[in-house]
Formats: sequence, structure tokens, C-alpha cells
Amino acid sequence: MIEVTCPMDGEIISRNHQGLFCPQCGNGFPEVDVLGKLTPDLRCLERSSQVTLTFTVPYTPLESVQVKQFGKATTAAGSYHSREKLRRLYKTKLQKEIIFYVERLLNEVGQEARILDLGCGSGGNKRYLNDIGFKSVLSVDFMAPGAEYLVDVHRLPFAAGTFDMILTTATLEHFYNPYIAFSEMSRVLKPGGMLIASGSFWEGWHGNSCFHFTPGGMDILCNSAGLEIADLWSGWGFIPSVATHALGLGRFKNVTYQLQTLFDSAITLIAGKEAAKKHKFRTSGSFGIMARKHCGQAL
Repeated sequence: MIEVTCPMDGEIISRNHQGLFCPQCGNGFPEVDVLGKLTPDLRCLERSSQVTLTFTVPYTPLESVQVKQFGKATTAAGSYHSREKLRRLYKTKLQKEIIFYVERLLNEVGQEARILDLGCGSGGNKRYLNDIGFKSVLSVDFMAPGAEYLVDVHRLPFAAGTFDMILTTATLEHFYNPYIAFSEMSRVLKPGGMLIASGSFWEGWHGNSCFHFTPGGMDILCNSAGLEIADLWSGWGFIPSVATHALGLGRFKNVTYQLQTLFDSAITLIAGKEAAKKHKFRTSGSFGIMARKHCGQAL
């Protein structure tokens, strides 16, 4: 069982006849109606927190010339269901790279690995994780029907070192203070634990998106939080991204994916594999990362 803590003071939350509450500060956590489902609200929206961050200045971020170190493991891993097939099956944004590292966790830690599905949406990630054998998956979101708890990533209601993996897909651009968010995600990961995350770069300003990221920006955030990027991949290329977000051609997404594949193949043929990868990383619509928490990181 994954214990939930007060996001204000870290005390383990208790339950009485009125619901969840913190025995230390007395704060209560009411249930909120999310599309007809009552969900405990641990966001503490009316309460402020004071946070101290430490920076290394200056810091040289990851540059595009360094991309050759990424993508080798997942390229050699074999074939998986396509992104669109997985979306149809689970109504989520799983990709072959994500599946590769999820299965690595299953091999490294086993079915008892603790996974935080952060920004869970309708809950498709958890359904997939349960289907392949994981027994301890907790789904949370700021406001979504698949959430077991409503949380704010900037003050996660979990003890330090709780999770073996955090899976957070298509979420990073929605974090209003990414430095604090990455610090919190790192805090609740075990040393050596995995962060699998993705966010927008060349996509339209959508919903409440705040910041869009380059690989260099993701590297800075990971470094600031005691995480190290072990792998990086393109979520989707600039052709489907521009077609969808600038031209309103989302209904032709499968066609634009095929055009992107043809474009990437042409660049590879003309300029070589590494040049094609470099171009792809400069222009992707979104990026995904797998980062590890430093084993020496204090809890």
C-alpha cells in the first residue's frame, strides 16, 4: 500500500468519519466531484507554500551535437505496437520508448515496483501497467476522472523515496514552475528510480500549457533536481505537429506521420543517420526522456 502524506507538512494522512485529514496541521481533504466521481482533493489550493531552490550557475545545457548518445537502446529493442494502436487500446499516449523502459523496470524490480502515474487523465496508463503485471500503480492528476487523488505536482503528497518509477506523459508543459515540479518528482523517487516524462516543444499553446521544452531545457531541469537523462526521443515530428496545431489537420494525423517518416528517410539518405537524428531533435513537436535519480541523492 502506498501511503499518502500531507502536502503541507509531510505527515501521514489519517481518515475519520468526515474523511481524510492531517493529524499534524489539522487540514482536511474534501472529496471533489470529477465528472461524477468523488475524488479526494490533496491540492490544498487555498494554501501557499514557501520553497527554497538551489541552482548551479552557470550551467551548460545539453546541445544538439550530443544527441548521438541517445536512442540506441530502444532502437535495438525490437518492435512494439504503434503509438496510434496503443492510443486506441488504452486511450493514452504510450510510445515504444516508454514501453521499453516500463518493461525494463518489470525485469529490474518486478511486479511489486511502485509506480506513480502522474497526470493520469482517464487512467489508460494504469490499465496498461496492470495488464502487463504491475500490482502497485497509483494514478493522480490535477483534475481528471482517472485520478485516485487530485494532487499538485509542485507539492506531491508522498514521502521521500516512495516510487521506483514516475510515468508522466504529455504533462511537462503544464507545470507552472518546472524547477519545483522536477525537484518534487525527484524527491519521491527512490535512488536509482526512473522518471519517464514527455512534453511539448513545437506544438501550439494548448489548454493551460505554460512552458515548452527543448532537450537542453529538460537537461537543465533534471540536473537541478539530481536526475540524469539516460535517454531522449522524439515524441512526434514537426510535420504532424505543424499540420495539427497550425493548420488544423488533426484528422489527417496518420497521413502526416507517414509524411514525417518519408522526410526522415530522405534526410538519412542524403545526409546520414546522425544528421537525420540531429535534425529530428531540433524540430520535434515533443520530446520524451528517461532519467535516473542519482543513487547518492539524499532522501
